[in-house]
Amino acid sequence: MAAEAAISSAVALLGDLLIQKVKSVRGVEGKVQSLKEELEWMQSFLKHANKKQAEDEGVRNWIKKIKEVAQDAAQDAEDAIEMFLVNAENDKNRGLLKRCTSFAKRMYHLDRIGAEIESIRARLDAIDKSRERYGIKILEEAAEGDSTRRSQVELRRQLAHWEKDEHLVGMEDDVKKLLRESVLDEERRGISIAVIEGMGGIGKSTLAREIYNHPNVVAGRFECRAWVVVSSEFTPQETIKQLIFQLPRSKQDNEELLNEIQKLEESMKDKLYLQRKLQEMLHEQLQGKNYLIVLDDVWEKEHWEYLRSAFPNEQDKTSRLILTSRNKIITKYDHCLHKMKLLDSNKSWELFLKKAFTGSTNGTCPQELEIIGRHILEKCDGLPLAISVVGGLLVETQTKSRWQEVLNQINSYLDTPENNVPKILELSYQNLSPQLKSCFLCLAFFKEDSTIPSKRLVNIWIAQGLIQQDGNGTTDEIARGYLNELINRSMVQIDDFINDDRVKHCRLHDLLRDLCLSKAEEEMGLKIVKGEEEEGVSSESSYKPRHHVVYGKNLETFSFNRKKHIRSIFLLNVRGEDVYASRYWKSFQLLKILDLDGSSFQRLPDSFRFLLGLKYFRIRRDPSAIGYFVLQLPSWFDRLKKLEVLDVEKGLVLFPDVALKMERLRHFHIHSVYGRTMMIENWKSIESLKLIRLEDWLECSSRLMASCHLRDLGICITGMEGSDEFSRARASLEKMTNLVELHLEITMSFSMEEIIPNLESLTILKLDGGMLKCPAASVFPPNLSHLTLCNLNDDPMQELGKLPKLQYLTLSSLVALYMCDRMKVLHDGFPCLKALSLQSMGLLRCIDIEEGGMPHLKQLEIHHCPNLEAENLPKHIIVLAG
Repeated sequence: MAAEAAISSAVALLGDLLIQKVKSVRGVEGKVQSLKEELEWMQSFLKHANKKQAEDEGVRNWIKKIKEVAQDAAQDAEDAIEMFLVNAENDKNRGLLKRCTSFAKRMYHLDRIGAEIESIRARLDAIDKSRERYGIKILEEAAEGDSTRRSQVELRRQLAHWEKDEHLVGMEDDVKKLLRESVLDEERRGISIAVIEGMGGIGKSTLAREIYNHPNVVAGRFECRAWVVVSSEFTPQETIKQLIFQLPRSKQDNEELLNEIQKLEESMKDKLYLQRKLQEMLHEQLQGKNYLIVLDDVWEKEHWEYLRSAFPNEQDKTSRLILTSRNKIITKYDHCLHKMKLLDSNKSWELFLKKAFTGSTNGTCPQELEIIGRHILEKCDGLPLAISVVGGLLVETQTKSRWQEVLNQINSYLDTPENNVPKILELSYQNLSPQLKSCFLCLAFFKEDSTIPSKRLVNIWIAQGLIQQDGNGTTDEIARGYLNELINRSMVQIDDFINDDRVKHCRLHDLLRDLCLSKAEEEMGLKIVKGEEEEGVSSESSYKPRHHVVYGKNLETFSFNRKKHIRSIFLLNVRGEDVYASRYWKSFQLLKILDLDGSSFQRLPDSFRFLLGLKYFRIRRDPSAIGYFVLQLPSWFDRLKKLEVLDVEKGLVLFPDVALKMERLRHFHIHSVYGRTMMIENWKSIESLKLIRLEDWLECSSRLMASCHLRDLGICITGMEGSDEFSRARASLEKMTNLVELHLEITMSFSMEEIIPNLESLTILKLDGGMLKCPAASVFPPNLSHLTLCNLNDDPMQELGKLPKLQYLTLSSLVALYMCDRMKVLHDGFPCLKALSLQSMGLLRCIDIEEGGMPHLKQLEIHHCPNLEAENLPKHIIVLAG
């Protein structure tokens, strides 16, 4: 984590040690208190130093070195203390004889803490002496005021409403031109290709996405659409597979296709031949269709040459490709080359105002700020990304002193006239608070151009100790506030929303990712390993990597240097499964995060029992594998007493024959339980529990207090249950007075009133299957704001329109039989509805909305509804599609 956040974490840990563990540290408590005071001093110093650093490049370089020393000292203190606490925790769980024999070991660790503190104090003293030479004084009052202001901004600001055209300044004419001359040109038959070319950060992907989601493109014009990011790390096989699986098909056809691809991959050793077979499969899927495909971020002509043969060119069809690239990509069929231009001064100012005054003053600028703002814009050279980011620097306050401070910082950073953008991005990073810096750096754990699930990101932040609860909300809510702040500052981009304005997925622009990677290596000890080569600093240096991201590596040849310092490990498609059972893992007692993406083992290795500090554990099977895999939890699993998140994607979990005690577990996410009924004990912190079988819920609910923290529950009902179990389930749910979200996945016919009580706390309900006819509005819980219904065969709109508080509605039909071709909304229907999502409704042709119906509808999402007629849709809403 960043230096300031590392110090903050160490201070919090020292405070906890003094308050709760005094007896355990008897003999060194004076040294612990002294170190805590020194680090608190260092916090104030760095807050003032951050303001001072813009004045002189020499001072900036000196402060950089000071941060490195301070961060190293804080992390060394944290290592020593956490290791002591781990051993103390182990001693508590041992018998009397073992506790006595461990006394000498505890004294050894106490001596180590004392020695470590003396070493750290010496380093801090050296900092203090050198500080005076640069005339940097500690202004605690000012620093504290700045801290309070930033804290209030980060924790209280709600995510602003993103207007449709917010990032389209200067692109309106480009959208119309490309639609007219390329995408919607009926006279141009066969395949037609538009290439959007321009430098990084100029808005190529933004323009392409606006065209991709345009109402005239979405509503029935193309039979299938797909979007794939090619990127500099081009992997032909994965790119083709991504395109194949985005094309609409039934659930059964999708499973058959998955099975076919898996057999191909298992049987073919020749990669080139396999890639050709995948190209043929994509060609076959597109044959005979009007399609629209976006290939985003094509870096090399060779990448396009590899992909082009997969796209059929039929003269009786109107198929379209859109390519975005930083380089000139020459294609055989391109007739439209669109070169992006930098924004002129007027358009630059328009975009700047939208970013700097988000949600206030209607995008106008006070006269006293305009002169400063115009000078700031001159440094951005008309590049939209730079303008958005520098506008984000000013979004927290509109005072003349703050704007002048930013201008001074920019002038100091831009000591040369060329290549301003990377320095502006770095300045934006430097102006983040310590917590936001560390949250931003965690984005380096994800692959280039990856779609980042916000829930996963939030859980990683919490496991890293970056989110501190302060009584103003849950840790998840505070973490989402941090994500919103990074988005408002244009440091992170939105990929898509959940239907309530919460961000479902986000992403990182290439230029910001470059900054993120360099800062993550420098400030949080990130090490990235690809293939058989290790990137980053030599293992012979004093560098202590604390976070490892390993891509496609054979673990048998991988060395985890300085293992005791490692806090997180991300393994993506890593080979050498036998190594999981090796002695390596015994050294990872301070590991907080273990993310295994592409793992294939079915029983947790016994070596994992040593991961006593683990807070976040995610296992994801190879995404190309068919069906679900079974993961067996061993009886020792509850030794991981600090575990807060267990996420087994596409996995069935087999519980041991003993009850697992997991006092700190907050999120338990699996596909379902397999085999014997799950047994739990003292899951007092559980907040989300999904998906589990009905029988497992009946067992668990008897052990959960009605006042427990459970807010999110998912239950799978397989059809083997009887009416007695339904009534017991309803009775158990009635006791869950804190339950906010309920998801039922049902494979049998049922009526809602059999199982779902009228809980006043329940606001989100998802019913996947089980009902063919929509129930009466009076049956639904009274305060529903979010509702998802699947596979209804009648028009549900008249009943659903009576729900008084419904704001977000999703309707989908994955089975072709269960569809209607026409829906009608009455004049008084859906008084509060803001967003409507329609998915995989292939027979739906029309939505009739009487005057006065859906008065507050702002957004309509359409996914795989090829026959829905655009002219029948409301004209005032935002249309999105996938």
